Amino acid sequence: MVKKLIKISCLVVGVLMATGTIARADGPIKIGVIDAKRCIEHSEAGGKVYALLKEKVARTQKNLEARQQELKKLQEEYSKKSEIYSTEMRREKEKELMRKEEDYRDQAREKESEFQREEANAFQKLTEELFEIAGKIGKEEGYTVILEAKSGVVYFNTALDITDKVIKRHNEKINKTH
Repeated sequence: MVKKLIKISCLVVGVLMATGTIARADGPIKIGVIDAKRCIEHSEAGGKVYALLKEKVARTQKNLEARQQELKKLQEEYSKKSEIYSTEMRREKEKELMRKEEDYRDQAREKESEFQREEANAFQKLTEELFEIAGKIGKEEGYTVILEAKSGVVYFNTALDITDKVIKRHNEKINKTH
């Protein structure tokens, strides 16, 4: 959603600039560019989010591996004893194994979806905070427009990049609240 809005904004600004429709009474156009991904990766809050997500993935992976080992043991036990089971018992054990394998796959898919939702929510909030800070910097420093570097911008002079300012300001904001 945010990326779509950014792309549309970039397109509109690009068209307006190309046609000369953007004009400022108080002077030349001042453009800034931020790399949102770099802001997230290098901000203190982004680092904390990455660490929390990594920790959660590790815990989840550990739990899933334990279930997988349990399943493997059941399969080995079945393989060893299947010849002594009656036909009916063999079918029951096979159904039980299939059900447990399916439960394992369902749990793995559920955990992956849950993780993706949590990751999206965490980074959405952080991205909004970073864009808010970029907007404040834009107003304070007289930028006409600030673009996101990865959303349709083909080239920009690195002198226009205000990513480090945004990261610094966000880190300062986070440190003041803690």
